[in-house]
Amino acid sequence: MRRPSFPGQTVLGESGENLATVLQALCLDPERKHALIAWICELTPLEIADFEFESDATGRIILFLKDAEGGRISAFSASDGTLRFLAMAAALLSDSGRSLFFFEEIDTGLHPSRMRVLIDLIERRVAESTLQVVTTTHSPDLLTLVGDKTFESTSVVYRPPGAGGSVIRRVGELPRIAELRKTQTLGRLHSSGWFEDALYFDDPAEAAE
Repeated sequence: MRRPSFPGQTVLGESGENLATVLQALCLDPERKHALIAWICELTPLEIADFEFESDATGRIILFLKDAEGGRISAFSASDGTLRFLAMAAALLSDSGRSLFFFEEIDTGLHPSRMRVLIDLIERRVAESTLQVVTTTHSPDLLTLVGDKTFESTSVVYRPPGAGGSVIRRVGELPRIAELRKTQTLGRLHSSGWFEDALYFDDPAEAAE
């Protein structure tokens, strides 16, 4: 994500490659550029006013974030969390032709107080488009922010004792979850170990024994 991009590369790589030129292409659309700036301003305390793109000595494109006072931060100096957020936002806002995105450990590099921004972005884009977004997390803080619509699609992945592989269970299928959600968040249930207990005692293999 930090590395300069070759001109004309408008498809984001699996690890965020080509971020500079993907953002450069998005910024040609004033509406999308405005959306990107609005989202990044919510994420960071810096008052980002614009994106700038310059060529290095080899002709590759470097990304700069420009603040309201004219200061500039290059992709080489930006935080990991800021770049990861920009990459996910660029993927969701671009016309790449992709309808399914998988983001692993989406909270990595983000301050807990800023996770709401990312959840809002994903939930809004899914609601207003045909995109499907699959994410993973181990963060109780992020699970606390999951809305009702996202909850319906939330699953837990676990490996039962003696099993040859992992099992995926919808959280909404676990016993008493609807009742517990009225008084506790998913983050609280996760950090207390409730999921492990519920999965163990509700496991068909365990019940058969």
